[in-house]
Amino acid sequence: MDLVQILTLLKRNMLMLIAVPILLAVFTFYFTRNQAKVYQSEAVIYTGITTGYSIESTTQRPTDFFSTSAQFDNMINLLKSRQTIIETSLRLLSQDLSLEHHNAQYISNQNYDRLQAYMPKRIKDLVIKNNKSGVEREKEEQIRSLEREINTLEKEISKKRNYAAQEKIRSNVPIENTADVNTGIEKEEMPVEPDDNKDFKSHLVQPGENLYSIAKKYGLNITKLREINNLTNRALIPGETLLIEETLMSNTDSYSYDYAVKQVSPSLMSSTTTDQPVTTKEEPNIDYDNYNLNSTLSVFEKDPIVPPGVDEEDYEKTVINMTRYYTSSDTNFIYGLLHYGENKHYSESSIAQIQIYRINNSDLVRLIYTSDDPGICQQTLKILSKVFMKNYKSLRANETDLVVKYFERQVDSADRKLQAAEDRLLKFNKKNNIINYNEQSKFIAEQKEDLDLFYQNEQIRLSASSASLRELELNLTARDSIYLKSDEINQMKKELSDVTEKIIINELAADYDERITDKIESLKQRQLKLRNDLKLYVDQLFLYGHSTQGMPIKSLLDEWLQNTLAYVEARAALVVLAQRKLDFVRTYQKFAPLGAMLTRIEREIKVAEQSYLELLRSLNIAKMKQQNEEMATNIKIVDAPFFPIQANPSKSKVIVLAAAIFGFLLVVFIILVLEYFDSSMKNPARVVKETNMKLAGAFPLITSKGKAHELVFINNRLIDIIIQNIKLFLNKQVVKTDQSPFLILVYSTQDKVGKTLLSQKIINRLREIGDKVLYLNYSDADVDTEVLDFNYFYKYDINENFIEVENLQQLISSRYLRKENQTYRYIFLELPSLVLNTYPIKLIEEVDLALYVMAASSKLNKADITAQETFSQLVKNKPMVILNEVELYNLEELLTDIPKRTKPDVYHKIREILSYPLKYRIRINKEA
Repeated sequence: MDLVQILTLLKRNMLMLIAVPILLAVFTFYFTRNQAKVYQSEAVIYTGITTGYSIESTTQRPTDFFSTSAQFDNMINLLKSRQTIIETSLRLLSQDLSLEHHNAQYISNQNYDRLQAYMPKRIKDLVIKNNKSGVEREKEEQIRSLEREINTLEKEISKKRNYAAQEKIRSNVPIENTADVNTGIEKEEMPVEPDDNKDFKSHLVQPGENLYSIAKKYGLNITKLREINNLTNRALIPGETLLIEETLMSNTDSYSYDYAVKQVSPSLMSSTTTDQPVTTKEEPNIDYDNYNLNSTLSVFEKDPIVPPGVDEEDYEKTVINMTRYYTSSDTNFIYGLLHYGENKHYSESSIAQIQIYRINNSDLVRLIYTSDDPGICQQTLKILSKVFMKNYKSLRANETDLVVKYFERQVDSADRKLQAAEDRLLKFNKKNNIINYNEQSKFIAEQKEDLDLFYQNEQIRLSASSASLRELELNLTARDSIYLKSDEINQMKKELSDVTEKIIINELAADYDERITDKIESLKQRQLKLRNDLKLYVDQLFLYGHSTQGMPIKSLLDEWLQNTLAYVEARAALVVLAQRKLDFVRTYQKFAPLGAMLTRIEREIKVAEQSYLELLRSLNIAKMKQQNEEMATNIKIVDAPFFPIQANPSKSKVIVLAAAIFGFLLVVFIILVLEYFDSSMKNPARVVKETNMKLAGAFPLITSKGKAHELVFINNRLIDIIIQNIKLFLNKQVVKTDQSPFLILVYSTQDKVGKTLLSQKIINRLREIGDKVLYLNYSDADVDTEVLDFNYFYKYDINENFIEVENLQQLISSRYLRKENQTYRYIFLELPSLVLNTYPIKLIEEVDLALYVMAASSKLNKADITAQETFSQLVKNKPMVILNEVELYNLEELLTDIPKRTKPDVYHKIREILSYPLKYRIRINKEA
């Protein structure tokens, strides 16, 4: 289907293309004529995700496309999250219910009245005002109502008492109480008597006096003066008597005068009150003379979230009550309002319609919200922004709070472990008297080496002195031996040995205790004295002479004395040193395991210290990260939501236009779809394509609209085209050796396709041009007998042997046919439908031309195709097709200037103008 066919198809359905869009536009306009006004507000939030600064460095943080996109997605999803929307809805509902009356900056009058009427009392009681709930406020209101009623009764009683006192003064007649106590009294019938506790005096009104002058004179309150005298207006009549209560005259004249002036004319002020400047609520009283630029003033916030006149603490308590009631069950009123209902202000679905998107590639996020109430529109954005900022900061803070708390617990645990290990080391050192184990163990080793060396030297000295003494004793005489063995010398030797032993022991202990030094000195003196005494006794033996070998006795005794002293000293030293070596062995046995235990404890302390330091470093990093996150989440509102003054332009015109366009496109789509899926043979080109046959011609639908004379011309011209194609085919495809007529078969696969009428038209036209034609039709055919010549038209019957017919003589009686039919030029034979009837096979084989007639509204189904394929195998030449009952607009393939309407239209004129230049052709003379 090309563009021309599409335009033609649309042109045929122009009425529908115009009517349907107009109807849709009218219906849309009718239903959208009362469309509510829509207000729009927006806010811009700075996030600082990509261009913000970090506490870790002074440079900008490195940006990553995927991480940045993820952070913005998280932020936008948090804005659209159910928790954020629910909290926003609850806060908005609490805000509007906290208002005493409607405020256009928060909610319109209509929506406020609708909200108050829609909300049940149990929900209104959740609102906190003056730190009291609805039930408490209701009780207080009842108490105040009773107090007002009591005050009203007291005023009426006081008024009636004053009136009775005035009447008493005027008439000097006492007023009697006539009330019946037993039967009770009504409010209106309550008797009034003058108060005996109050003193009154009368004042006669003089000409020119008024309430102001009288009140000034007596220093009274004008209101009280009017109540006492039951005056309904300020006009006084000269000669009228007024009651003056003396108890009220105790005030000063200046005070009463000022008070009276204020009551008569509130605009008048006394001279004592004009010294101070008058300040209003809108303009604070600022001392401009002493104003300091560094001083801070409270900044006025326009349309805050907490409405004026509502305490912030009461508002937060109201929000808490609403939240608790909402979370109590999923069947309560607020839950249903937010989820089940379709409330256009507080429901989750309405607030979820907020538009959120990132502004280009910046750190700014734009929030757009629309509503039918400008106040609710602005406040919804404000509350949503605040709730989002709180939730976002809490979310980011919780990410690091858990880490910080974890490291704090681990640091505390590591600190306790380190302190426990250090305490074990301290107790271990105290228990084992360890100051510095390494130095102490080094000192003990050195002392042991010195002890071993000293012990070895003493052993050598003992052995040497012992050998010398044995040799000396052999060389001495018996007398000398007797002297040597005397008791005194032996005792002195024994005592010298003991003193020497004590000196060595004390000298070893002197390293640890300085108090033994004095004792050592005394022992040394004793040792020296014993040596001198022993030497003296030995010197006395010198007189006895010499030894047996001729040596002097004195030399031997001196040598013997020295060796004896060395022997005694060495023996005593070895005893002490042996004991000392045992002490060193015990010390080694004690210090050997202490080193391993001390190393283990020190290793535990080192591991605990390293763990503590590492955890402390991780804690510092986590805290820095936490602070960094707090700085990174410093979200700010750079463009606060504004109060929309004007409503958005109405979209009714756009909707109406869209409905009209949609209707037009829908009709076009339906027409094209129906045309595309229409399998009927609409035009000659399609029938040629579907049947794969050559087109013999087409005939229009008789009911087609057009001019009568033009239709006659078109019919005749199309019949001529058919006849022309028939003759052209017969002259080229069929060769006749004699003057026998051409046998033309007219058939169809279905009934009622108009082949009989079409055959009659063709035959009549052939006869008009002078050809003799014989028309044979079956007896059941609907033939117009008025237009047929019975000399050239015959009917045949379809019997049981119809399929066996081999020639025309068997089909009809021979008396109707001339000899060999040479008188006729054409013989037309019409067959019934091939699908529903049989046909003569032998006779069809003799046919010169077969004309397949199809209706333009018919479809070529499988039965038609099968019957046609079987039939095509019998005929000598391939059949030609004729399309009948064709709409005039589908005949443009065969004819031009087909009439479409009874009157020429603009389209036809435009087409003639555009096609006019195409009538001229340019010919190029190639010979020139």
